[in-house]
Amino acid sequence: MTAVAVTKWQAARLRQLNNPAPASTESCLVPMSRSWILLAAILVAGCESIQTRTDHDPAVDLSSYRTFAWVTDDPRQATPLGVTPLAGERIQRAILATLTSKGYALTDRESADFLVGFTVGARDQIRVQTTNVPVGVGIAGPYWGRAYYQDIDVRNYTEGRLAIDLYDSKLKRPIWHGYATKSLTGRDQGNPERLINSAVTAILQGLQPRSAP
Repeated sequence: MTAVAVTKWQAARLRQLNNPAPASTESCLVPMSRSWILLAAILVAGCESIQTRTDHDPAVDLSSYRTFAWVTDDPRQATPLGVTPLAGERIQRAILATLTSKGYALTDRESADFLVGFTVGARDQIRVQTTNVPVGVGIAGPYWGRAYYQDIDVRNYTEGRLAIDLYDSKLKRPIWHGYATKSLTGRDQGNPERLINSAVTAILQGLQPRSAP
């Protein structure tokens, strides 16, 4: 008796599926779902922020450092293709402004507590995002539920990376490393100084010298 009831129920569901809502209503459902996916992708891309990471030597008391100098006359530790001298100068100015605003003083390499160097570059990346989109109701055997299709979004983008390294001038070894990454947008490329200032500020956020006694 149960089997008969299930069969009748399935038949009723099949009749319902064979008589769908008017075409005008059905045609609006899937495009609307896709439009929401596209809108979400645009919002996510627009909200991508600078990601930072830092590492340091735990045996070193970073708060005891008060003066700094550049590791060389040109503190860029590598100059990959596509990075202009202007970008290097902007980064150097941003690091100088950020460190001095925190209370560190620029001095010569012989008397500095720590030395500063940096690297910058960019690389092409591919991001694949898969989203399940409901398209209706399906039925198979004694089970029924929503049917879905996968919307796959593939994006090519350029990831920019800036790394800053600090070296103890007396010990002659690295003591701190920080870097920032971000998916570069047209706005970033149109105003690189704004992006550089934000990245340097984010990387050096945790550094702070101890107040003088």
